Amino acid sequence: MSVRDFIELTGARTSAPGGGSASALIAGLGAALGAMVGWMTYGKRKFEDKDAAMRRLIPPLDEAMRKLIPMIDADTNAFNDYMDAIGMPKDTDEQKKARSAAMQAGLKKAVDVPLGTMRIVDSCWESMEEMAAEGNLNSKSDLEVGAKALETGCWGAYKNVMINLGSITDEDFTLRIT
Repeated sequence: MSVRDFIELTGARTSAPGGGSASALIAGLGAALGAMVGWMTYGKRKFEDKDAAMRRLIPPLDEAMRKLIPMIDADTNAFNDYMDAIGMPKDTDEQKKARSAAMQAGLKKAVDVPLGTMRIVDSCWESMEEMAAEGNLNSKSDLEVGAKALETGCWGAYKNVMINLGSITDEDFTLRIT
């Protein structure tokens, strides 16, 4: 969907997409801005001496951006799986057991997806830091916005991990995450 549609749907009377999807989108924009600064440096006569650094720095940021894009929908899908589980019948003991298992599986997915977002963001920092030292200074504010977007996306993903982790009953799972 378009960015406009995503924003409007996020602001509608629906619980998904929500904070986790928004976090992945924001983080994706952060990585994209980092890559953009690289592209605004690479191949420019004025910055010829930076070409080798840009050839090294652009790919990890571009890769992170591309990995974060599907995380937007993955987070929404994880939440929807959990909501579908909540709607399962609970009239019999067997139904209650199946519903509970489905809810737990949905919660685990709702932890794994934003945790993945956090890991992707974490992979960006070294390149972003070096981009700040090597990149086109005329694009400094773009890189700063990108860094803040990565930070915000990671923070939002962390908040989603923590809120869902609190409802998971599998102690081994929660210990692995924390």
